[in-house]
Amino acid sequence: MQVSKWVAVTLTVFLLGGKVFAQSVDDIISKNIDAMGGKAKLAALNTLYEETSSSIMGNDLPAKVWAVNNEGFRMEMDIMGQQMIQVANKEKGWAVNPMTGNTDPQPMDTDAMKAITRRMTLAGPLFNYKEKGYTATLDGKETVNGKDTYKVKLSKPGEPDATYYIDAATYYVDKASTTAYVNGTTTQQDIVYTGYNKTPEGYVFASGYTLELPQGELVTTVNKVVVNQPIDAAKFQKP
Repeated sequence: MQVSKWVAVTLTVFLLGGKVFAQSVDDIISKNIDAMGGKAKLAALNTLYEETSSSIMGNDLPAKVWAVNNEGFRMEMDIMGQQMIQVANKEKGWAVNPMTGNTDPQPMDTDAMKAITRRMTLAGPLFNYKEKGYTATLDGKETVNGKDTYKVKLSKPGEPDATYYIDAATYYVDKASTTAYVNGTTTQQDIVYTGYNKTPEGYVFASGYTLELPQGELVTTVNKVVVNQPIDAAKFQKP
């Protein structure tokens, strides 16, 4: 009788302990921040320069990106011999898209500016999410490319939700699902990350990713990353 009682108590404590020590959404986000270089290092990330190569439907699309944390963003992409430019500062944004038949810079609409502004936050959306007005919830687990991931959803009034699939082993983001606005309509965008590299300074960035588009898969390789080097503010003025 005493043995049965001991076993019952032990099992009860074990089961309750499983609940007590289950990871919370903040535990998972904290481990993601550590995996990406740590809170102190991400807080010190001020500028970023990237060179990438993308391909879609047999076309190669080399690009360069300059960004200053919460201050400015510029992307230049070569598309079949023509240059597409997206540039923004804290106040305004413009785009030059010769594929539309117009080579003059056009003002960005509100939705495009929101997307650009998110890319200006160099430490990523999960870093200091509460201070940015977001709420994080854990929506269970899901398998992404054969890996177990935690589904972390970020919500904020007036913005569409975004879900980040955080690898249960490495705590890198294996996939991100967001809502984009294209030509006045909303569409879900899924980005699947193919790997990560660490810079000499200890920062971790995606080495490649695939974006699902109506026209097909946009496959991108990150060829070069330079952090915390001076960037001329003129880069973020009207082209």
